[in-house]
Amino acid sequence: MSQKQRVGGIIVKTLYKLYKLFGYKFVYYSLYFVVSYYFLFARNVRESLKIYYKHLNIPFSNKVYFQHLLHYAIATSDRFISKSDPELYQFENKERETLLKEIKSGSILLANHFGGWATSTNYFRDNETNIHVVMSEAMLNSAKEFEDIIDRKHTKNINIIDLSKGLIHAYITIANALLDNESVALMGDRAIDSKHNYPVEFFGEKANFNKNPFVIAYKTKKPIILIFVIYKELLKYEVKFHKIELDYNLPVEEAINQSMKQYVKYLSNTLIQYPTQWFNFYNFWKK
Repeated sequence: MSQKQRVGGIIVKTLYKLYKLFGYKFVYYSLYFVVSYYFLFARNVRESLKIYYKHLNIPFSNKVYFQHLLHYAIATSDRFISKSDPELYQFENKERETLLKEIKSGSILLANHFGGWATSTNYFRDNETNIHVVMSEAMLNSAKEFEDIIDRKHTKNINIIDLSKGLIHAYITIANALLDNESVALMGDRAIDSKHNYPVEFFGEKANFNKNPFVIAYKTKKPIILIFVIYKELLKYEVKFHKIELDYNLPVEEAINQSMKQYVKYLSNTLIQYPTQWFNFYNFWKK
């Protein structure tokens, strides 16, 4: 469970089979055994979270550490269970119609490795507008591992832009989607290509964020919709969003710098409220 480490495929496959046999509550309580293993042996995760909580100025204890791992385990389980039975999940958002209106006009949907980000496609399953999710090969392979055991109820309007097919192919697909007033989802807190790293002040120290969504937004003049999918309780998430505007009267670098600072401010405020739902298990501030 570091930048290159996640809960093993065998574990998730086993939990999914247990879910089909015994139901969701059984899987939930089984997660305590899985989390206990990582609690005892994932030293690199513990050390990275110590750095994270130190930056947030929040005391780091065994209780906090266990809760953080548990939230990650729930999010990982929900990612795959929700593909099979999306109707189980509730998504609370008092401004749903406003959000859907923005998406129907074509937007950059900015997500983070936070909360139920991997379950959020279910929130848009009744939306008529296509949403294109940009994924790396590693993420795709992870998802494909489970297709042979999961009875998937496909979300028809969710499409994948596979970066392993090449950046030119990906950029053309993104451009065509936005020109057709469809939305594209990208991650803001981690750049797949290091050339898109952009340092921003983050809890008192510079850290790298993904500049690419902001570059695309500036070039296509599409708004950025920052989305947080917050875990509230079993099978229930709250969706919050913020619209980030770019000042097209400014030079590209200045406009992007301004909007990225705004994005990081929203992210920082959210992490202060929900610190245990941040799932970047490595030293995020490492140069």
